[in-house]
Amino acid sequence: MRVPVRNIFAFTVVAFVAILTGCTSHPSPQQTMVDDRYLMYKETYKAYKEAEERYLNLLFNIERMPEEEELWIMKREQMQELIQLRELMLQARGELDDAMRTWETHLMEVQAEVKKAQVQQSSPNFRGRDAQRTSPGQLLPGEVSSSRKR
Repeated sequence: MRVPVRNIFAFTVVAFVAILTGCTSHPSPQQTMVDDRYLMYKETYKAYKEAEERYLNLLFNIERMPEEEELWIMKREQMQELIQLRELMLQARGELDDAMRTWETHLMEVQAEVKKAQVQQSSPNFRGRDAQRTSPGQLLPGEVSSSRKR
């Protein structure tokens, strides 16, 4: 029983849409995109491996019965399916890599915002360098306590 490439492609598209609708509870759109792209890559990789297994079985059958012309036709069709699935798999991997880069950039931006917010938290009662202290006895970078100077 042979599954046409169109059926595999349709299954992949349906799976992708299902994944998109199921992943709405993640905290950031960037992480959701990474999750979706990962699942898409995983499904195309799985489809490629299955097609590769069928192709290897077909080669084994051709070796046993080289006179069967139908096997040679199936081999050509199976090879075309493998090539298409490989291209889909590589495209999905590229999209996954792009989504991961976007997510990493987003995380770095969030970290920079958090760090900036932490630095700007200062006491409104003091001015200058004293406003950076979070408690009265806190030493700031570059300061040395008076007990150590002696």
